Amino acid sequence: MIPPLAANSLAVDGRVIVITGGTQGLGLAIARYLAGQNAAGLVLVSRSQAKGDAVIEEFKKEFPNCKVAFVCADLSKAEEAMSVAEKAAAAMSDVAPITGLVNAAATTQRGNLLDTTVESFDWQMTLNVRAPFLVTQGIAKHMIANKVSGSIVNIASNCADGGAPFIMTYSATKAALVNMTKNNAAELAPKGIRANVLNMGWCATENEDKLQRSVNGDDWLEEADKNVPLGRILRPEDTAASVCFLLSDASSMMTGTVIRLHPEWAEGMISTIANEEEGR
Repeated sequence: MIPPLAANSLAVDGRVIVITGGTQGLGLAIARYLAGQNAAGLVLVSRSQAKGDAVIEEFKKEFPNCKVAFVCADLSKAEEAMSVAEKAAAAMSDVAPITGLVNAAATTQRGNLLDTTVESFDWQMTLNVRAPFLVTQGIAKHMIANKVSGSIVNIASNCADGGAPFIMTYSATKAALVNMTKNNAAELAPKGIRANVLNMGWCATENEDKLQRSVNGDDWLEEADKNVPLGRILRPEDTAASVCFLLSDASSMMTGTVIRLHPEWAEGMISTIANEEEGR
């Protein structure tokens, strides 16, 4: 499959897209954005049936022209991660083959080299590396069988470039995800399937907001925004827009690409440059 010429629109008209972690936080923001860009179908994957049911009812009212389905899967279990593609395809059999995948589900636990336990290391590797591998494997096989020009987007982190010592394992998982994306891109390109990755910076997700309020108070976001050269840290909608771009034909000649989405850095610099220029 040869990709189409780059489009002048970020719309994903007629596409069917699977989103892991799609019932909350970043994944939910991505789902809402894609539905607003005319996706024909969305399959949201998470382990909470209650959240899945609630989101589907919400989307039915908000986006009546987009079919939304839910796959309940605990991605820490290999057999359940491996079942996602088949279940998603079945749910969308009356719409179209799957043309997009967003691996947004992830976990993190604190720990450096000296105090990280085997259990914590394995847990993060399982959810952040093995799960997207297994889901991607199944979806890629589906795309190839249906001869579609597909796009896979993995959500990583600027921690992939090293990361802070207190999130050693998380940083390692995101570095692995980046390199797996590049490797997959090379393998799948002749099949007309693209794979790209977003290295995100600090993002004000629902979970981050809860964490920061408990530690730094209700004004944490205002304070965080002050120290960013571009004026604020990421919001989920910022990431969703970049994901939509990578799923759309506007990025049809991009594969194996790492997009560095971290406004707290001027690329190659550190955020304190903003304060230094102001003489502070």
